[in-house]
Formats: sequence, C-alpha cells, structure tokens
Amino acid sequence: MFLQFSNRHFLKHLLCIFFFLLPAAKSDRDADRAALLRFRDAVLGRTLQWNLSDPSPCSWRGVSCDDATDRVTELRLPGSGLAGEIPINSIGSLTGLVSLSLRGNSLSGPLPSDLSSCTELQRLILHENQFSGEIPETLFALSNLVRLSFAGNGFSGEISTGFNYLSKLRTLYLENNHLTGSIPDLNNLSGLRKFNVSYNNLTGSIPSSLNSFSSNSFLGNSLCNSPLASCAGDGNDGNKLSAGTIAGIVIGSVIGLILILVVLFFLWRNCSNQTNSRQVEVSQSQVTPRDMERGSPKPILVREYSGVRNGYSGDVGTVHGGGDDGLVFFGDGVGGIGLEELLRASAEVLGKGTFGSTYKAYLEGEGEVVVVVKRLRNVCVGEREFREKVDGLGKLVHENLVPLNAYYYGREEKLLVYDCFNMGSLSALLHGNGGADRVVLTWEIRTKIAFEVALCIEYLHSQAPNISHGNIRSSNILLTDSYGARVSEHGISQLVSSNSTLNLNGYCAPEVTDTRKISQKADVYSFGVLLLELLTGRAPTDALSNEEGLDLPRWVESVVQEKRAIEVFDPELLRYRNKEDQMIRLLNLGTHCTSRHPDKRPSMVEVAPQIKVICTSR
Repeated sequence: MFLQFSNRHFLKHLLCIFFFLLPAAKSDRDADRAALLRFRDAVLGRTLQWNLSDPSPCSWRGVSCDDATDRVTELRLPGSGLAGEIPINSIGSLTGLVSLSLRGNSLSGPLPSDLSSCTELQRLILHENQFSGEIPETLFALSNLVRLSFAGNGFSGEISTGFNYLSKLRTLYLENNHLTGSIPDLNNLSGLRKFNVSYNNLTGSIPSSLNSFSSNSFLGNSLCNSPLASCAGDGNDGNKLSAGTIAGIVIGSVIGLILILVVLFFLWRNCSNQTNSRQVEVSQSQVTPRDMERGSPKPILVREYSGVRNGYSGDVGTVHGGGDDGLVFFGDGVGGIGLEELLRASAEVLGKGTFGSTYKAYLEGEGEVVVVVKRLRNVCVGEREFREKVDGLGKLVHENLVPLNAYYYGREEKLLVYDCFNMGSLSALLHGNGGADRVVLTWEIRTKIAFEVALCIEYLHSQAPNISHGNIRSSNILLTDSYGARVSEHGISQLVSSNSTLNLNGYCAPEVTDTRKISQKADVYSFGVLLLELLTGRAPTDALSNEEGLDLPRWVESVVQEKRAIEVFDPELLRYRNKEDQMIRLLNLGTHCTSRHPDKRPSMVEVAPQIKVICTSR
C-alpha cells in the first residue's frame, strides 16, 4: 500500500517538473493569429480584407474574441467566397473556438480532423460547401492509450483515457456537401439540439442516437432506419400491410391533405388582407459627413409596409441562411439582427438615387452597429430572378468593393444591406461644403481613388462578358478613413426597370437606352466621366460645367481644343506644378474613355495599368 502511494506521488511530481521545464509557448492570441493566417492563405475570399498590420485578430471581419482571455471564440464567414481545402493546424488550432460558421462557400476536401481539438465548440455550421469524404468519427469521440514506464522506480503500466472532444456541440449542420460513408454514432453528444446532413452521399443505417431528429435532417442520401424507412433485412417483412389497407391509408391521407390545404388557403387570404405597417425613423434631409459632426437633424416618421410574413415564399431562412423573417445574410458584418430590428432602427436619409433611397440605420444592442440600407424601387424582376442575381452579387469579393451583407425580398419592400463608411462618398467630399472646414482632396488622394476604382471595375468585368457595374458615379464611391475607395451599388441596375432620366445624370453613355442592359463599354464611359470629375472638381450635372449646353466630357474636349487645357483643372490641383504632365495624360485618358463610340473606348483591363503608369511617372 505504501509503495503504491509513493509511486503515485512520484509520478505526479515528475509530470509537474516536466511541464514546468517546457519552453514558454507563444501567447494564445499569437497562436490564434498564426492559425487564422494559415487558414487565410489556403482559402482566400473575404479573408483578404483582414488587416494584417493589426497584431490582434479580434478586429478582423468575422472573427470574435473573448475579452477576458483574448482568445478567438467565433469564426463566422458565411458566403465569403472561400475556396479550397482547410489545412491541418489552422482552424483546429483555435482551441478556444465556440462557434464556427463557414456555410455557403466553395470549401472542398475532407472535414478537418483536428477540429476535435476545439473542445469548447458548440456550433459547427459547414453546410452548402463541397466537402467530401467520410465524417470523421474522431470529431466526436476518441480514446487515447498512454503507456508509462519508469525503470528503477518500481512503476510501469498503461492508463486508458477517453476524451469526448466535441461533447459540448449543440448545432451540427453538414447538409448540401459531398460527404460519403456512414454517419458515426453520436451517443457522446448529449447536448446536440440541431442536426442536418441532408443532400450528401451518405449510406447505411442512421444511428439510434439520432432518431429523435426529423426526417428532413437526412433527406437526399441513401440512409435507412428511423426516422426514415427501416433498413432491408431488419426482420419486419412479416408485418407488411395488405394492399387494401395501404390503399385506404393513401386515400384517407389525400382527402385529409386537401382539407388542410383548403383551410390554409382561407387563413392566408384573411392574413393577406390585413396590412401591417411599420415605422422607421428617418431624418428629413440629406446627410453629409460634416453634417454628422454638427449633430443629426430632427427625425421624422416615415410609414413603410413591411409585408414581413406574406412578402416572400419558401423557407428562405433555411436555404439562404437568413432568419425566420426572410432577412438573408452573406457575411457577419450585421450578424444576429433581424428584420424587426432593422425596420425599427432609427435612420437618416443619405440620398435618393436613381434606383431608390439610401438610409444609414443605427441598430441598438451590446454596441451600436451602423449599416447602410438601400431601399429599391421599380424592381422589375420576379422573386426567383431577384434572389439568383442578388445571391451572385453577394459572392463577389474584392478589397475595393463594398460587400453586400444581407438582403430582404418582400411584397412591399426590397432591401439591400451594406457596411457603413464614416467618411461618406466621394461626391460629398468633392462637392460638399466649401467652407474652411472642407476636406481637401490632394493629388495623391485623387489618383489613389481613380486607380482603386479602376481595379474594382476591372475585377467586376473579369467575372463574365455580360457583367457590369451599371451605375458608376461619385456618390457610389465610398471612402475609408485612409481615403481608400470602395465601390458600391454594383449590379443593382439589373434589378430595376429602365429609367429614361438616367441619361440626364451625366454619367450614362449615350448609347444606353435600358438600365438593365448596360455594357462594360458603358461602364468605361461612366468611369471616364468620374475621372474627369476628379480632375476638374466639377460634377457632371453642375451648371458651371454645362454653361455652353455641353456635358462634362464635351466641355473638357472643347476647352482642350482651344488650347486652354489648364483651365479645366480644379483650382486646388493647380498648386501641384510638378504634376502638370501627369494631369494632362490622365485628362487624355478620361476623354478617351468618354468617346461617343463604344468601340473606340479602352477596356478596364487597359485603363487600370495606364493610370498606374501615369501616376508613377516622373
């Protein structure tokens, strides 16, 4: 007895000394950051927007941390254009992870087996990807055998220890992938409340530990056993019903179903006749960044008809990852909010553009979240086409493109939700308040904006020959705090009806007659107008630039022909005497882009490099 006691204490002290002498590991935060960078390098997508100069990953998009431990607890990047395989020692090294959501991407390869190290994981959401292979049984239970032997101390033996690695898991969504094999037994997941593996290539019997979930969790596979049909050879052949009994059950079920549908139809008609109105606080006038500094204008109430329950069809929340109210998310910038919060949020009118009104909405919660909401008007496509096109817009990822975070399709309302940029639009800064407190856009800032916008449009055009932005203008160029350009409202022109007034805004190419069919060459024309606007400081619709009955491109062209080119430039740029050659060359590029004939305009693939060459020349 005394010998056993001594051996136990000897082992305990030896292990303590062993771990004490190990080299000090990197801090948990640094380890988490390194793991996220390994993940980023492999899958790209919206992870390219992470600010790598920030030593802490806690401010990166889709990453949340525990303030007390400074550990990464959430990684949520749904619909973020991620592609490729998740490498080992990336996400699996985030051992403090509580929630992982990567749904709606193009991730492939096997499920990372080292996720079993994330022992705190409660939500694992990986549906709508291209994962293949079997579901690793080691994700849910693993037994390790530790062999100890200390010669000369009278101790040897084995210690068998069982670890339920993901025993805290409550949500497991793996549907719409390419997984094969059988479903492992999940007896150890006593806390599992939400589960779905439908529409994979799984085979075999459903474990008894999962028969409490509905059949919808297993559809689209070759599975059997409760809650689906019994597996062949279960010994239930002797309990078959007669043909007459089966026919009676079928006929009775059909009659019952018809009665239910009739009742539901009358209930739907009664509900649809009741108009539910909602109120949204909006300000009375257009807001500029300078107005925000002086205080918000007094809000007024604008009545909106939400049609929350009757404005869309299908279980959109399940298919698209939105909530029960039909608000569909692409990213996590506004994750956790619902349509109710969005409609009740206090808001300010930012502008009323060609395709609808734009609001800045303030969402209350643990910390105030500010988003920009585009309320579309004159939408001329059906629900299915609308969702398909907007889903495509939500998957576009570029560092100079304002990402689409969410959308709502209702009978009365069609809403798009974007990130908010405090610096406001290029139009507001270029043509805003002319007082002493006006923000001066230097030559370096203007050329930086022109180059970044060109790169973004080039990216959009690279997606397909028929893909265009459709509404390039200075009010749709948003600026970050460091004057980085972010292009917004891409692709909206494909959703709304033709508007003859579009040609009056000064940006539209002369050949455009239908806003839904704006070509890439028409985009080039609009960009050329934007370039001239940056150089002249004059808005295309400005009376000063239209004093001779000419639009901005033709006015610039007429002044240049009179050999008075220096007069077209913004007076604020004339102090950069050493940049006059660059200004002239950039002006020529702008007039080239705004040629009346589409075939004579360059492509954006040519424009972006030319701007870079011009602005870096001496």
